[in-house]
Amino acid sequence: MRTHKIGIIGAGGIALAHLEAAKREPRAEIVAIADVSRETAAEKAEQYGIAHVFTDYEEMLSQAPIDAVIVCVPNYLHAQAAKQALAAGKHLLCEKPMAMNAQQAEDMIEAAKQAGKILMVAQNNRFRSQAQQVKAWLDEGRLGSIYHAKTGWVRRNGIPGWGSWFTQKELAGGGPLIDIGVHMLDLTLWLLDHPKPVSVLGQTYAQFGPHKRGLSEWGRREENGKFDVEDMAVAMITFENGFSLTLDASWASHIEKENVFLQLYGQEGGVSLGLLEEKLTLYHEWGGVTATTELSPTPCNERVMLLANFLDAVEGKAQPLCTPEQALYITRLIEAIYQSAQTGEAVRL
Repeated sequence: MRTHKIGIIGAGGIALAHLEAAKREPRAEIVAIADVSRETAAEKAEQYGIAHVFTDYEEMLSQAPIDAVIVCVPNYLHAQAAKQALAAGKHLLCEKPMAMNAQQAEDMIEAAKQAGKILMVAQNNRFRSQAQQVKAWLDEGRLGSIYHAKTGWVRRNGIPGWGSWFTQKELAGGGPLIDIGVHMLDLTLWLLDHPKPVSVLGQTYAQFGPHKRGLSEWGRREENGKFDVEDMAVAMITFENGFSLTLDASWASHIEKENVFLQLYGQEGGVSLGLLEEKLTLYHEWGGVTATTELSPTPCNERVMLLANFLDAVEGKAQPLCTPEQALYITRLIEAIYQSAQTGEAVRL
C-alpha cells in the first residue's frame, strides 16, 4: 500500500477535520503543517504527531518531504496558495469555496494543467450516505425528471468570528452564501449533473451582523475588525432544461433552529434530505396510493471518503468526485447571485 506524505497549509478550525480524516485513512501521512501562527501550528503538530512545523508555507513546499497539500487558509489566500503548491509539483486538495471569484478559479485550473497534478475541491457533502443514495436513484431515473429544488443552510445564531476574516468581504468574498450556501448549491447541482443556468436573481441582507447580534459561540472575535458582508442571501436560478432552484443561506435568522436541507421535486417522486439529522425521506406512489418512506442509510465519515477519493485520484485509480471545473461552475453562480443582489436585476448567463 502506497503512503502519501501530505502537508497542510493553515492550522485553523477546518484543518482539524482533515487531520481527523487522515488518522482514519491508512494511506495518508501528515508530515508538515504551516501557519502564520507558530503556536497554532505547533499545537496541531504535537496533537497529531506532525514532524515539520513552518510559519511560511513556501518554505514548507520547498523543504518538507511532501507530495500533496491540503489548503485550509482563509478564502482570499486559496488561489495564491494553490498555484504555488501546484507549481511546486504537489497534488492539491483545496477547501471550499474554491476561490473568491471565477478568474481566480480559472487560474487555479490552468496551474493544475500546467503542473500535471490533481486539483480537487473539498465538497465533502457529496460523500454523505444520503447524498450517494439520492444520486443512485437519480441516475436510475427512479424519481423521473426533476423540475424544481429547494435547498439551503440557515442558522439562528451562527455568525462566525465577528470582525475576523469571515466577516470581511475583501478576505472572505462574502458572507453565508460563499461560506455555507456554497455547500448546498454544490450538492444540489452535482446531484442533477450541473445543468446549464440561464438566469440568476439574488438578494442579500445584513440585519444582524452590523449590530453584533446573532453571533455563534465559535470563531475568534475581533473588536477592531468589521462586518461588511451579508448575513443572509436568497436566490432563484433557472436552467436551460426548465429546472429551477431556490437557495437560502443565512448565518442568523429568527427561526426555530439551524436547518440544512434539500428537497427535490420529480415527476415520479420527490426526496427530502436533512443533513444535520442524517434524514432521507422519499415521497412517491405505491400501487396508485400516495406513500412516504423514511430511510436511514448507513452513516459514513464523509471527510474520510473525501480524502480517500483524493488519494485514489492521485494514484490514478479514480476521477476526483469534486472536479475543479464543477467548482468553477458553482463559483460563477455565486458571483451572479452577488451581482444580482447589488444591481437589483436578474443576471443572464
